[in-house]
Amino acid sequence: MIAGTIVAAVVGYAFAGIPVGLFIGRMKGIPDIREHGSGNIGATNVLRVLGVKAGLTVWIIDCLKGIIPILLARHVFGVEGWGVGVAGLAATFGHCYSPYLGFSGGRGVSTSLGVVSAMFWPTGVCSLLVFVVLVALTRYVSVGSMLASASAWVWMLVYGQFISPYTAAYATMAACCGLVIIIRHGPNIKRLLSGTERKLGEKAAVADQPGADDDSH
Repeated sequence: MIAGTIVAAVVGYAFAGIPVGLFIGRMKGIPDIREHGSGNIGATNVLRVLGVKAGLTVWIIDCLKGIIPILLARHVFGVEGWGVGVAGLAATFGHCYSPYLGFSGGRGVSTSLGVVSAMFWPTGVCSLLVFVVLVALTRYVSVGSMLASASAWVWMLVYGQFISPYTAAYATMAACCGLVIIIRHGPNIKRLLSGTERKLGEKAAVADQPGADDDSH
């Protein structure tokens, strides 16, 4: 069990660390997507710089970077409970702190959504709905991303008691992922407090400067 957990965590971290946004950008003729828009490799920045098709492609693959490590942990490495939770947290860390980008990366929202969805799909659906509602109400992608991620552990507890005996492990993992995502949104939080965070669809002179966007993925 311990050996399987370690292998699942290493594989999850290495797999989720693949910078898909960077590769999609290069395929579209942009050598480094980090030099454009918000400077982030996530789906939101790719969408703004390269369009809906490229952004959606990155979002789907980033979600899969969370789903696949959970499936591998369960069905290939033979772990469950805390072992799966560790693999899921490792995948989120891999996206946020990629070993291929000098331990930098995205915000982890899409990958963590894939992780919780692979554990309990109702959790993923509810978290996504929280994101959609909050972005619609506030027009801040960062607010929707942080609060949706932070709510995942609650949905784990609500639905997990009816589905799995590993609810405590999964809820703990979801809470840890939510904390990582909030930490990764540090710059967004500072801009929200200062009133300079850009709303969805809002034009701003600083929007073309790396790090000055509300990119949250």
